Amino acid sequence: MGEVILAPLAGFTHSPFRRLARRLGADRTWTELISADMILKKGLGEPLLFFTAEERPITIQLFGNDPEKIYQAGLIVARTLKPDGLDLNLGCSVKKVASRGAGAGLLKDLSRMEACAEALVAAGKAYGIPVSAKFRLGWGRDRLEEITERLVRAGVSTLVLHPRLAVEGFSGQARWERIRDLARLVGENIFVIGNGDIGNWRDIERMFCETGVRAVMVGRAALKNPWIFQEYRARKALAIGLIERVNFALELLTLMFEVFRKETACKKIKALLAQLFKGLPNRKRFLPPLLTAPDCHTLIKRLEKLKEAAE
Repeated sequence: MGEVILAPLAGFTHSPFRRLARRLGADRTWTELISADMILKKGLGEPLLFFTAEERPITIQLFGNDPEKIYQAGLIVARTLKPDGLDLNLGCSVKKVASRGAGAGLLKDLSRMEACAEALVAAGKAYGIPVSAKFRLGWGRDRLEEITERLVRAGVSTLVLHPRLAVEGFSGQARWERIRDLARLVGENIFVIGNGDIGNWRDIERMFCETGVRAVMVGRAALKNPWIFQEYRARKALAIGLIERVNFALELLTLMFEVFRKETACKKIKALLAQLFKGLPNRKRFLPPLLTAPDCHTLIKRLEKLKEAAE
């Protein structure tokens, strides 16, 4: 079987989370989506662009709808940060991104999409960095074959498919058979990564078997169970209880303090805690005090107290 990769998830897969995912067995990591416009206006000082050697191989994902801006931002990132890959986001259907014609919004205009892909490929090529595209089947209808043809023509060497339409968001069921169709369509010349509806380690194995992809990308399941990468390698579910999850949260917070201001880190981690403790017994009792902690000191104390009570 091939690689298992941590997917880009806005608000979650920052540098500290990526580091822990790598320690738990993720083969590669992807940054959250980063605006090409923001890079051109503010430079490379944003925490979203920060990464460490531990996170390599790492792909930096950009979004935008202006080919020239994508090219210039790609050049800056490639020249200065030297990531292992550059990625064009064609999958985000969140209104504030797609309504600007970026992310999945580019799937409404395939000529512009192709031009943006060509621009990022040119930027990457200048520094020997390969380019991928993470995309959906289309905006309102399935246009997989046409999208693929244009991306390959633009020089994209890795295709990451989430087989839903943009208008579907995460509703319904991911159509894995379309991942299989993509892998057959491009053959061995293009590296294909499958994404969507991975819930546990068995789903990873099943996607490899059913689609013929060379890598599987894990997104939301890694928030609920960061150990999914270890479980896939061991081919068995691990007994991960409350204590292990609290330890993970405390270790993650420690790493987050290196990247974010302390109160920002504590605010950001609360969304993850809601995922990390999902399904645990007594969750409705112990989770609300964590999510309503007024400051970092209180949050850490409550996590430590929760751990002590569980030991």
